[in-house]
Amino acid sequence: MTITQSLAHGLEILLLYDKATLLLSASQISKRCQFSQSKTYRLIRTLVRHGFLRGDPDTPQYGLGLSALRLGLLAQQSFGLVEVARPFMKDLSVLTNETVLLTAVTGTKGVVLERVESQEPVRYSLFQRAATIPLHCGASSKILLAYLEEGERETIIQKEGLKRFTPNTITDVKQLKDHLREIRKKGYAYSDQEVDRGARCVAAPIIDGSGGLIAGLSVAGPAYRMNRRKANSYAKLVIQYANKISSELD
Repeated sequence: MTITQSLAHGLEILLLYDKATLLLSASQISKRCQFSQSKTYRLIRTLVRHGFLRGDPDTPQYGLGLSALRLGLLAQQSFGLVEVARPFMKDLSVLTNETVLLTAVTGTKGVVLERVESQEPVRYSLFQRAATIPLHCGASSKILLAYLEEGERETIIQKEGLKRFTPNTITDVKQLKDHLREIRKKGYAYSDQEVDRGARCVAAPIIDGSGGLIAGLSVAGPAYRMNRRKANSYAKLVIQYANKISSELD
């Protein structure tokens, strides 16, 4: 194959992935692209080497890698989500005096798209920009999982499992599903030290005009400073500002 052909065929493999197709085996890729097995493995090895695919540790399958994530983040910036959200995030951080996060789904995990730091000397600092995060715990993640389509939620829960990070992490599937229904009913998520001991968070969804999930907006801070009364008042602000961002994106 020429370099141009190899590039085209590598891109063809990457474009097989979508929300309904998070993992593919080499044989599935070979069949869908109508490539020989040997050619498929050569292309996969190259894509893995450059970080565009990653091997799944539990199955003989491949998913999108960190290089694809990095380009995806840059693409999202160019389409304006971060630029639109940033001034609202800054205002929200000033109003709450806490750290504000913008999160989205990538594959079976969440990712931090943008972060506006609190000006307090003690602040929430676990998730930095471009960090990947589990979707089953923490308000900034649960808000994403709650508003995904049911099939996507099922795939993520089955694939990723419900790892325990603290005693407050939900690790029972039925309990999590009930909790996600409650989040959708209330319109926001709350977490109390589910990922990081000593941190609390509230989050709301950023929704497109057709009701689809775009991202999540959240306020996070130390538990000693963000009691339940404050969290309830912050929830109203987060919903308000998430709606403002949604309106700007329409």
